[in-house]
Amino acid sequence: MLAGFQVVPWYNIQEWQEVYEKIYAQTTTLSSKQKALDHLLIWKARCPSLPSGIESTLTLLEVHVQDLNKNNEICTDHLLRLAYSSALMRFVNHMLDKETAKGLTLYQAAKNSGIPDWIIELRHDTAHSDRLPPLDLLREATLTSIQWLQQNYWDKHKQCINNLVIGKLQDGGYLQNKISVLINFCISLSICSHSKCNIKFISEIKDATIRESLINDAKDLFDESVDFTNLKLISIHFLIETMNSKTKKLLNNDLVSNYVNRILMADDSLFLSLELHSLLDNYNLDCSKSLCKQYVQCFEGLLNFLHTNDLIQDFVLELIKYTNSDENINRRRKLASQWVSVILKALKKNQLFMEKVYETETKHVSLKDKKEINSLFYHWFPNKKRSLLLDLRKPVPKNLTNIIFIQPIISTYNPNLTYFIKDLLYLVQPRLPVSIIRKICKLAEVVATPEKFSAVPPKIYTVEDLKVTADANVSTITINDDEMLEVNTTNENCIEEECYQKYGIWQSSSKNYSWSTCAIGQLPWQVNQPEELMEISNK
Repeated sequence: MLAGFQVVPWYNIQEWQEVYEKIYAQTTTLSSKQKALDHLLIWKARCPSLPSGIESTLTLLEVHVQDLNKNNEICTDHLLRLAYSSALMRFVNHMLDKETAKGLTLYQAAKNSGIPDWIIELRHDTAHSDRLPPLDLLREATLTSIQWLQQNYWDKHKQCINNLVIGKLQDGGYLQNKISVLINFCISLSICSHSKCNIKFISEIKDATIRESLINDAKDLFDESVDFTNLKLISIHFLIETMNSKTKKLLNNDLVSNYVNRILMADDSLFLSLELHSLLDNYNLDCSKSLCKQYVQCFEGLLNFLHTNDLIQDFVLELIKYTNSDENINRRRKLASQWVSVILKALKKNQLFMEKVYETETKHVSLKDKKEINSLFYHWFPNKKRSLLLDLRKPVPKNLTNIIFIQPIISTYNPNLTYFIKDLLYLVQPRLPVSIIRKICKLAEVVATPEKFSAVPPKIYTVEDLKVTADANVSTITINDDEMLEVNTTNENCIEEECYQKYGIWQSSSKNYSWSTCAIGQLPWQVNQPEELMEISNK
């Protein structure tokens, strides 16, 4: 089942709303309440474990309808009081169970939930007194409880309840909205985790807007499974761990990667925000240098989340595509290129760590202890402390280590390829020779910046130029009326001069030599040489 949806005993929204109207409509009658009760009993048969609000409604409505039937032969005064008392007790226990689990008393929980105190007193009298409360008081308490359920359960769920239509949900906006909330929540936690912010608990977030946004996103994602009553007890680390565990089902969808990339690449996304980059990396406004650590750390949590959930490869490929799109702002394209370089460098650390583990046969390291793994990595590679570090327990995506897979990337024209091509080639397994990597990087530089390696001639000759030259060197002489003769009028001196032009190590022979009179194997200038010298040469 998709995350955010639950199996319910009603067929669709219409059936749920029909029961709601039969219970709470202004024109409701005993007959309509009886039909609503019948529906609730069917739901109970389909799903013995009903939601607390519906379970309480069923219990109270059943006694209420039975009382209205005036069947005194079966329902005596004592039995009605017993039934009402039992129903009210179950109502209080069901609806206040979550509050009392936090350590609150029933009176405190009732005050927080808006249930009148006198109903709690009735519940105590039922549980602990020798006598049951009066019937009229029990009837009034039942009607009050049913009205409370309308306001605090039925009306609230009426706004958000929805059908799950298989095959159409993925085309709708539900999943995309959930992913959008998740990514924004992840970015917020990532920024709050920044060492410069010095935030450990939600209560330490000074900006009320950011704090409320974080809480609302958490409630939307976790379905009230996290108690935000005391913000001093909710740590940022706890929310990160909860997010990693609670959102796995939501991410189990083929469309998630597309939605994540679309959200992070949007114009209003913080990830490629030029304003944020200018604020935190103001010495690198043109994005020509590597991103500073302070700026990268803002999104370290986000990138770790993508890496942990196997979304990092598609994100890197989308960033590369973004760097080569003319539709995007040039500075944002450079910023995306620098992010590709940062991520690839971080993945290279994972590769180095795994190779070192296999090389040293380190068996004492627990793959579950992230802190121990990071400590061991910094022990082995102490010069890597100032850059992004992803979860070392996750391997590098195999496609990024395959030269055939990345060949289209390095062979396609991209003016920003030089920012990350070296980092991409360093991931290839088996490793490429350093000389090959240098040549490919040099070629990428030539392609990306042709102005630095100008090889364009001062004039580009066309077919028209050849025709003009040919016409200038050929004149037509009329011999008679019917015959015409083309005569080459090119200056013979020019031709003779061209014969002596050097082309590399070769040179045209002079016309002073008579090649036709030379014997085979003999050069013209050897004709007049003494025979002794000829013999020495032959020897």
